[in-house]
Amino acid sequence: MKATVVKLTRDRVCEARTDNEILFVFSLPDAVDVGIADLLELGRPILEGVLRVQNLTRGGAFETAIQSNDVHDLRLPIRHGGSRTPTIERLNAP
Repeated sequence: MKATVVKLTRDRVCEARTDNEILFVFSLPDAVDVGIADLLELGRPILEGVLRVQNLTRGGAFETAIQSNDVHDLRLPIRHGGSRTPTIERLNAP
């Protein structure tokens, strides 16, 4: 699954968005160089656990942890107390 980097924080948190509007939020390891608009290849999509990421723009690969509530379905509306966690079907959709 490919995703484009849309946001980086100074705390080295990365937000990457897929074409089917799923947002992955994860910490970057210290030695990893990622920039806005970089194209990433995300390993097997997961809702929680270790995610392998390959940077198709700059080269290199790394592993990062996906925590609970760090994967968001941007097609779902924001509701107070609600969840934007995608279903497995949406997570695996092209």
